[in-house]
Amino acid sequence: MTLFSLTFFIFLLLTILIYYIVPKKMQWAVLLIASYVFYCYGTGWKGVVFILVTTITTYLAARKIEKIQLVYQGKLDEAKAAGKKLTPDEKNGLKNESLKQKRVYLIAGLLINFGILIVLKYGNFVIDNIDAVMTALGMGGKIPETSFILPLGISFYTFITMGYLIDIYRGKYAADHKFFHFALFTAYFPQIIQGPIGRYNDMAKQLEEPHYWDDFGFRTGFMRLLWGYFKKMVIAERAGIFVNEVFSNYDSAGYKGFVIFIAALLYGFQIYADFSGGMDIVFGASDMLGIHLTENFRQPYFAKSVSEFWQRWHMTLGGWMKDYVFYPICLSKRAARAQKSLKKKFGNHYGRVLVPTFASFIAFLIVGIWHGAEWKYVVYGIFMATFVSSNTLFEQLYIDIRAKLKIDDKSFWYSAFQILRTTMIVLIGRFFSRGTSAMDAVRMIRAMFSSFNLWVFSDNSLLNMGLDQKNWNLLIVMIVFLMVVDYFNEKGVVIRNRIAGMVFPARWIVYYAAIFAVLIFGIYGAGYDASSFIYQNF
Repeated sequence: MTLFSLTFFIFLLLTILIYYIVPKKMQWAVLLIASYVFYCYGTGWKGVVFILVTTITTYLAARKIEKIQLVYQGKLDEAKAAGKKLTPDEKNGLKNESLKQKRVYLIAGLLINFGILIVLKYGNFVIDNIDAVMTALGMGGKIPETSFILPLGISFYTFITMGYLIDIYRGKYAADHKFFHFALFTAYFPQIIQGPIGRYNDMAKQLEEPHYWDDFGFRTGFMRLLWGYFKKMVIAERAGIFVNEVFSNYDSAGYKGFVIFIAALLYGFQIYADFSGGMDIVFGASDMLGIHLTENFRQPYFAKSVSEFWQRWHMTLGGWMKDYVFYPICLSKRAARAQKSLKKKFGNHYGRVLVPTFASFIAFLIVGIWHGAEWKYVVYGIFMATFVSSNTLFEQLYIDIRAKLKIDDKSFWYSAFQILRTTMIVLIGRFFSRGTSAMDAVRMIRAMFSSFNLWVFSDNSLLNMGLDQKNWNLLIVMIVFLMVVDYFNEKGVVIRNRIAGMVFPARWIVYYAAIFAVLIFGIYGAGYDASSFIYQNF
């Protein structure tokens, strides 16, 4: 069941109708059934087996960790009630034993579920590379590949549940004792396809508590749904025509210079409109149910550094990496010892930032690998990790250089320079995520800088790559429109809320205009899979 199919519209409308008709205490059950219907329809019963395994193992591991913690706390309470004062060694002994037991279940849960993800998503990639090494060393022939199914949203629900399990281990909140409520948190259908990566403390209460019809909330959700379809169908699909042509045929057709630059620039807008458009669709659907997901985008093309870009792009993935990769590395005992040694060798400043720089690099390397089982994604991760981590390492140096050159970092022109610089770096990085391989990406970058062919803007050659003049004009206007909307959002003006608050006739004029814009200007027909979203493949 795809987000742009008639089946999904009917499914969503029926779910909303039943959801608000049934007794409030049964609303969660409607969402659970709807989520599994949606999931089974999209991935088949074999995929359902995998999400059930994750749900069951995570639920049991969390309950066991909580039980061990309660036993530990009970021993402390018993000693206190009996008037027995435990020595520090006795307290540490009890605590260490408890942590050791809890760690067994945490590691088991992580190994099982990340193991499933790694095998299904990266199994053949690992096999291919082992085979290549063995062949190069003359140690054997071809290792047979296995046909693995890749369940819908496995990267997302694995990160969601493992974040929950780690939080239970840390004692952030109590484990969920209601299995079916936890199953809903794991499989909630709006976020299962491409996120966001929800947190238990943000979602669990919303999914369980009753929700009453909210006319204004429904209108804002519906408007966000339409905005998502507009971005996907009118902008992303149209930009994709030119992008696909250039990236698929750059070598055979001899594309270079500004042709490749335009394709890379448009791919940046394509993936933004595609991914954030998909987010708008699922956010809108969830808002209509009265459940608010964690925001995943915040005007990323207004970022002034690559680090800030990733604080605005796929924010829930970045937040997950920060809490469960970056901080555990930085706050570990080993890191503390390393930092003390580094301060002696490199001084207070660099000694202090080297560990966070390393942790940041590892986190963003994992972000790259998370995108897919190909070397190009490893290179993409290294590229982005280098810029993000170097920002941490050289932050003070940048401040000193600006002060020496008397640059006003609050000025409009410097801000514009920062935004353009960041966009260019991200644009170059996109070659590795979009190109057919890492080497192809390098060749395309080289070809982009090999010619200053400004004449492509005047000789009509761009009109021979899939888009005619009318479609080019429409695409440019709509991208400008997208950025204007982002500008207002950056200033705190939420346009969909303004529209939802309009009087009845004006509001419906906007609704109909949005619907007809999608129907009239959207890209359809043979060769276009509008129901497929780029990040759905990650």
